[in-house]
Parts: sequence; C-alpha cells; structure tokens
Amino acid sequence: MQDIYEIFSGSTVDASFINQYIESHGIETIIKNKMDESIMAGWVDPNSTVGTQIYVLAENFEKAERLVREYMESRDSSS
Repeated sequence: MQDIYEIFSGSTVDASFINQYIESHGIETIIKNKMDESIMAGWVDPNSTVGTQIYVLAENFEKAERLVREYMESRDSSS
C-alpha cells in the first residue's frame, strides 16, 4: 500500500478548481468531502469547518504542493 498525503483542505469550490489544476499536470488525486459523506450517512456536523480534502501519493507530494501554492497565488493576485 502506498502512502498518501493531504495537500489541500478547504472549501469544496476551491478544492474542485485545485483538483482540476493538479490533474491537468498529470497527478492523480483522491478527494474526500466530509459534508457529502455525512449527508449520505444521515447526519451533518454543524461545526465542520473543513469541507473537502485533496490527497496525492507520496511520490507526487512535492510537485502537487507546489502546484497548490501556484494556484492559490495566481487566484489571489487576480482578485
């Protein structure tokens, strides 16, 4: 089994854009959406501050982390 690392944790909207950006650079991701998981389980945590996490394989961690920083910087500079 390969190790996976979290590279992003935040809103579902941001996660969607970041995930597309990372995958466009050839890195596979795993997305975990806590809100959707809790709804499917029949309950919702009203105190949940983190909606979605993105994970990558350990071998892709450094590149993916750099891509997340690039994306966030470009988003912040264009607003």
